[in-house]
Amino acid sequence: MAIEFKAVAPAESVAYLEARGHVLTPTFDWREMWQGEHTRAFTVAKSAGFDVLKDIEQAVLRAKSEGRTLKQFAAELTPILQAKGWWGKKDMTHPDTGQVVRAQLGSPRRLQIIYDTNMRTAHAAGTWARYERTKHIAPYLRYVAILDGKTRPEHRAWHGIVLRGDHPWWKMHFPPNGWHCRCVVIQLSEAQLRELGYEISPDLVIEMEKYVNPRTGQEIYVPKGIDPGFAYNPGQAALENHAARAMLDKLPQASADLAAAQAASARFVVPALKHDLSEWVQGKLTAMETGAPISAGERRVVGALDQKVIDFMREKKAPPECGAITLSDKGIAHLYREGKQASGVGLSRETIARVVDALWEPEAVYWDKANPALLYLIDAGDGAGKLVVRVNHAVRMRVAAPGEELTKQTVVTNDLWSGRVIDPKDMENTGMFERIF
Repeated sequence: MAIEFKAVAPAESVAYLEARGHVLTPTFDWREMWQGEHTRAFTVAKSAGFDVLKDIEQAVLRAKSEGRTLKQFAAELTPILQAKGWWGKKDMTHPDTGQVVRAQLGSPRRLQIIYDTNMRTAHAAGTWARYERTKHIAPYLRYVAILDGKTRPEHRAWHGIVLRGDHPWWKMHFPPNGWHCRCVVIQLSEAQLRELGYEISPDLVIEMEKYVNPRTGQEIYVPKGIDPGFAYNPGQAALENHAARAMLDKLPQASADLAAAQAASARFVVPALKHDLSEWVQGKLTAMETGAPISAGERRVVGALDQKVIDFMREKKAPPECGAITLSDKGIAHLYREGKQASGVGLSRETIARVVDALWEPEAVYWDKANPALLYLIDAGDGAGKLVVRVNHAVRMRVAAPGEELTKQTVVTNDLWSGRVIDPKDMENTGMFERIF
């Protein structure tokens, strides 16, 4: 029987579900999306051909964010699914074979599985997010199983295992490890280990079993004791797949202070985000160099204003309307053309590829008094470079709304537009520039 999750969820667990809700992918079989792929999109098996996926995704999100029980979840969703015909057993055409099969659509048992699996994976993702944020204080994880007659033998054997969170064992064994798995992990500090008398477990031998995905025909190996499709760490996979990008996508619609706070609280995802965004910039630069076609009109959030910058701008009677820093493909092209045309003062390709790093960890930030703008200093190899961020600039870009696809809207943001090599001494001209930090 599923656990009734009654507590209001931590923000990390809700953010995990919101991130998946940006992409709704109908499927015929649950094995069409495998393990970590579920961190990038929301799906329900047999949802293809029915307009129910958004209803189910929103009900799951409300259940987690509001602490709804399974009974409340089912009471809300059942009449909606019944009205849309997604209930009971129906004949459906198998997309691979073309054969008509008798398929189970909505039912009390299916809603229980949907609720249980999504609540547990969201809880696991939130647990991992908190671990990443606090691992410098409490770097250890302990596997905890519910020791009763329903516990799988392998899960019972794993009870009490203590390893550092960065141990590779957790990449596949972070619970839940199967349908209705009730196992969890607890995070511990060095002092707590000593106080509780726990010892670090020796390296473990992982016994693997062959599994053939009947939907795709792919032959894979999964750890013994873990149900196929569960041998992954939801939180770690979400970070690696950059589902945390949902945080950035929401910044253009947030107040400047809220955007700064959200970015500061999500520092643990910065390495993954910087890697993702740098790859995007590199791809655009490569396309420009080779003449390959590129999509036009693409703009991404690549950073956020620091609270110190926001406070400074308010003092200067130029408060930012938004805390997001954005960069468009046109902006990348502008930086690239400046580098090619302005010999000696344009930024090199290598430096342009690192602009995202500079926005998250600038050497210094200045205020341009003559032409109100933020100037981010960057290491330009043999010298220094400055990146010009136009403040309160109206742009067209795709922004996020929970449970919806990204839609293009006009928003006011802070636009990274230009850059050039400078003499650091130039920034000492207090008549033109003022250092913020």
